[in-house]
Amino acid sequence: MKIKASLFALAALSTSGMALADVTISVPDTVEVLLANEAKPNISGGLFASHNTLTLPDGENQILFLYKPYFTQGSDRIIIESDPIVAKFIANDTELTFDFPTYRNQRDAKQNIKSAQWQFLDQDNQAVQVKQEQLAKEGMQIGRNFKLEIAEYNRHNGVASLNNTVTAVTLPANVASEDLQGENTAEQMLHFWYEKADAETQVRFKQFLLEQ
Repeated sequence: MKIKASLFALAALSTSGMALADVTISVPDTVEVLLANEAKPNISGGLFASHNTLTLPDGENQILFLYKPYFTQGSDRIIIESDPIVAKFIANDTELTFDFPTYRNQRDAKQNIKSAQWQFLDQDNQAVQVKQEQLAKEGMQIGRNFKLEIAEYNRHNGVASLNNTVTAVTLPANVASEDLQGENTAEQMLHFWYEKADAETQVRFKQFLLEQ
């Protein structure tokens, strides 16, 4: 059963790895993107830039992020941090920007940030449909493993979970059916898809196996 589960996971990773990256999101310095589609986000830009860019493939995507507005108090910068937000959306060949509420001061932010209403706007300034939910956790927040948390969230089909279910795998025509017969079919397919995956996908898959 573990081989079959691993096979399905690899097939999903391979498919996502081959997708074209056609969706870009302008990420302001008040947003920290923690994960994109369960992996480290592909963000370009400078460390001190006011906006960076997150690149995602066309279609359905999921991000996990923090909204972190800040305020100046003397020579100090006071940051007010939201709970992690899981957001799933569908977009194709477009540029998206975050649209967040602004707060008058630090006190206003603390009182309202947990219920902040935000949205994505496309390049025509139209709102994009987003399913979202807070990934809240009681108690101490230090040392959270967001990769494990989001994987668990997706397995339990949360409001904004990714649809990772693979119902069928179609093999290329040049793979003879007799090569995939017998009780080791799943293992043979696993090897096939692993060889087809790019290096980054193979690394993620190895990490997935270590976590099982």
